[in-house]
Amino acid sequence: MRRTAIAAFAGAALLLAACNGDNGDVDVDVTDDNGNDEAAEGVVAEYQESGVTLGVANEVPFGYIGDDGEVTGIRPDVAEAVLDEMGIEINDAEVVEFGELISGLQAGTFDIITAGMYITPDRAEQAHFTDPDYCVAEGLAVEEGNPFDVNDYQDIVDNPDVTVAVASGTVEVDYLEDAGVPDDQIETFGDIDSMYRALEAGEVDVVTGTAATVDTQVAARDGMEAVEGFFPETAEGDQVLPCGGHVFDDEDFRDAFNEVLNQFREDGTTMEIITAYDDFTEEDVEMANDLTLEDFLD
Repeated sequence: MRRTAIAAFAGAALLLAACNGDNGDVDVDVTDDNGNDEAAEGVVAEYQESGVTLGVANEVPFGYIGDDGEVTGIRPDVAEAVLDEMGIEINDAEVVEFGELISGLQAGTFDIITAGMYITPDRAEQAHFTDPDYCVAEGLAVEEGNPFDVNDYQDIVDNPDVTVAVASGTVEVDYLEDAGVPDDQIETFGDIDSMYRALEAGEVDVVTGTAATVDTQVAARDGMEAVEGFFPETAEGDQVLPCGGHVFDDEDFRDAFNEVLNQFREDGTTMEIITAYDDFTEEDVEMANDLTLEDFLD
C-alpha cells in the first residue's frame, strides 16, 4: 500500500542525491564537524565509561518497551548497533510523551532520542540530529469501511463533521495546521495508544500519524483500517521530506555516532535492521540513504 506513495516521492529524493553527490566511504574516526578529533574522542570515551540512556515515546514500531521489559523498535535497534560498534552500552530507556522528548533530552533525562522523530528545521534548532536512516509516508486510521471517505488531510477540511486525533508534539500537528484543518476538528492526545482507543470508542473519526505507526496499530485492533499512505505539503505547497534521525543534546556525541551511522547506511546494516520490521520497505531506507541532515535545514 505504501509502496505507491514512496515511489511517487522517490523522484525528489533522487534529485537531492544528484545535487549532494555520493556519501562515499566513511572512515570511523570520530571526527566532529570542525575536524576536532580530540573533542569527539573525548565524549565517546566518557560514554564508554558511563553508558547511555535512551528516550522513547512507546510508539510501535519506532521505539517502545516490549513485553519482556526491554526497549526495542527500529530506532533503538539501529542505535544499539551503532553504540555497540562504538563500545558504548545502553543502560536504560525512559518512556515519555512524544511532546516531552526534546525537553527531556535537554534536561539530561536521557542521552539519545530513539523515537519516530522527523527531522525539521525547528527541531534542529533545539537539538542535534544525525543524518536520516528511514523515510516513511503519512497515514490515517479510520473506522472500518471508511464511512467519511477520508484519504488525506484535505478530505478532513472538506467535511466539518470529521474530527481527527493527533499526538502532541508530533509533526502531524503542523501538517494539520498547514492543511487548514480547523481547530475545532482536532483532538490532541498525550500518547499514541489513547488516540486509537478514542477511535475505537467513536470519540474521533480519524487518527493521524506515520504510515508505519498507523499500519501497526490498525493491525492490532478490530473495527478500523488504514488508508493508503500519502505525503503532506507545507503551507507554502512544498512536499515534506518525511525522514527521521537520532537526536542528541551533545553535538560531539552526535558527530561521532553519525560517523558510524553513515558507514552502516553505506554497507547495508541499517537496511537489514529496519526492513526486519514489516512496516518498512527497502524504498524507505534507500530514500533516506540519498539524503543528509543539510537537506532538511533550508
